[in-house]
Amino acid sequence: MENENSKEVIIKNAISLFAKKGYEGVGVQEICQQSGITKPTLYYFFKNKEGLLQAIADSKGQELFSVLQEASIYKHDFIKSLTDILTAEITFASGNPDFFNLHIVLLNAPAASEEKAVYCGLENKINQLFLDFFKKSSAEFGNMAGKESLYSKLFHNNVLAIALSSANGKMIPDDQILYQIIHSFVYGVAN
Repeated sequence: MENENSKEVIIKNAISLFAKKGYEGVGVQEICQQSGITKPTLYYFFKNKEGLLQAIADSKGQELFSVLQEASIYKHDFIKSLTDILTAEITFASGNPDFFNLHIVLLNAPAASEEKAVYCGLENKINQLFLDFFKKSSAEFGNMAGKESLYSKLFHNNVLAIALSSANGKMIPDDQILYQIIHSFVYGVAN
């Protein structure tokens, strides 16, 4: 059963289990049972559980990064660009709810944990993407100068929360809701 199809099945089942129970809450044996494979098969593809998580970051994580990279190309229309980023993350999260739930957990993993050590490369790339977007935007909006890091973190956290709510069926964002979210971020909730 050592073929690429097995590898994808293992990744899919691991994502599902990690999303439900957390990385530390799932053992290799449970992943093997869920995937209908033996431990040697898992070790053949991934070497260990940490290698499996790295494969998840390299596949689904890279897919998310690519979606965000495309959406965050600054088109000199700040509101539209913010909306594009938000929409892209919502669409990805809704299409990949187990991975997105896992993504949120991994972003918030303890700093000294094994899962954080594996995932921090992807996390840093995504954070840099948001920061670069705000740096480009601040060239046109002088009032953002020096605050790009803060604004990128605030916006990224808003995007994550909204996309997670959407992926879990707690929010169905239509164009009006997207407009209100972006408008309140840009102009404040009292405006």
